[in-house]
Amino acid sequence: MEKDKRCCFCGHSKIWDSGVKERIKSVAEDLIVNHNITEFWVGNYGAFDSYATSAIKELKRQYEHIELDLIIPYITNPINENKESYYNSYDNILIADIPESTPKRFHIIKANEYMINHSAYLICYIEWSWGGAIRTYEYAKRNNLQIFNVAEKPL
Repeated sequence: MEKDKRCCFCGHSKIWDSGVKERIKSVAEDLIVNHNITEFWVGNYGAFDSYATSAIKELKRQYEHIELDLIIPYITNPINENKESYYNSYDNILIADIPESTPKRFHIIKANEYMINHSAYLICYIEWSWGGAIRTYEYAKRNNLQIFNVAEKPL
């Protein structure tokens, strides 16, 4: 799939914003209809990723041609133990291409960078200036992605 047809997600792992899923759906639907986005890449590491996954699954009912892919840095025990559940939840599960020399504590950061490197758009939830989400957001800015921050009080 072409980079310009792909959108990825990043956001804080803890979110107490009940309207975030509807804002994700609104932005994602605009990308589908007006920018021909057909592929959405999401991680699996917190509240924002869960909201994004749920929003895209709902949009897939109306836009059957779109894909939702899970991007992970490595296979985890929950995935191994619940293979059927994971594989039925996503169109594809991809392991990010991360150099073997990368220390394991940086694998999630590198998986996020992998998503940014292969996407044209980012839907994010950034309210705070610390943590992995802001690092991914800054990386996306340096790589000229079109960014949509759906936070209630964006940074």
